[in-house]
Amino acid sequence: MGAVRELSASVPVKAPSGFALAFLNTYVRDRAGVDGDTCLPLRYTVTQLAGLTLERDVVVRVEYVLQPGGAPATLDIAWEPDASLFPNFKGTLHADETTKAACTLTIDGEYDAPGGVAGQLFDAVIGVRIAHGTIVQLLEQFRDAIEEDYKKRMEFA
Repeated sequence: MGAVRELSASVPVKAPSGFALAFLNTYVRDRAGVDGDTCLPLRYTVTQLAGLTLERDVVVRVEYVLQPGGAPATLDIAWEPDASLFPNFKGTLHADETTKAACTLTIDGEYDAPGGVAGQLFDAVIGVRIAHGTIVQLLEQFRDAIEEDYKKRMEFA
């Protein structure tokens, strides 16, 4: 069994927090192209590794989660890479209001480094960069889609 690694990344978003999460809840379904499907196939490229370019296909899954007591909703998020050498990730995506028209989108989660001692060494050197890079790229993609849609809606409001 591998070591559990915690990851977190955030990006600022120029849209209200409630809009951001509601948008993402439908965005994944729309991109997947299947009614009711919450899976989004994506390819991520990591180039920060001594000039080496690594690409990984991942299937991102999201599920909208209402919180008790009127707390802001969250999205459970997970991804599965196309190769068993790379770990699965499970976490939470939330949008924290910074102003009425802006928020910070954050993914917090964890994964097990696979492959015993050799896998943990790989993870310490390269794997954690791939996982963190995937989170950052996913957040940036989400931010861009949220901001574009919100801007269009505000033009017609």
